[in-house]
Amino acid sequence: MEYTVQKLAQLSGISGRTLRYYDQIGLLKPARVNSSGYRIYGRKEVDLLQHILFYRELDLHLDVIKQLIHQPDVDQTEALKHHYKQLMRKRDRLDQILKTMRKTINSYEGGFNMTDKEKFEA
Repeated sequence: MEYTVQKLAQLSGISGRTLRYYDQIGLLKPARVNSSGYRIYGRKEVDLLQHILFYRELDLHLDVIKQLIHQPDVDQTEALKHHYKQLMRKRDRLDQILKTMRKTINSYEGGFNMTDKEKFEA
């Protein structure tokens, strides 16, 4: 399947401006540009964009992402597994923060006191 900037933006949830910027900085080049000047993205580019968005969720800088996805000696599967584990740790951390925040809200609403230790369990 092939996508224009507009269609890929709709599919991925990012803006067309972001896709054009990624092209400009060499992060995600289109597969080709058609005779009308439209950027056309194929399967490979869709996969790369998915990886880019995964890495952005880890707050990696675009320069680092560019190195990761364009290094021929980087095993993309292993890189994704590594970053998957990082996201799982991040999720666990956020879950703990949310739990402590919920306890704090409940203590304010319910009038019970949290121990000092409970306040910093996150």
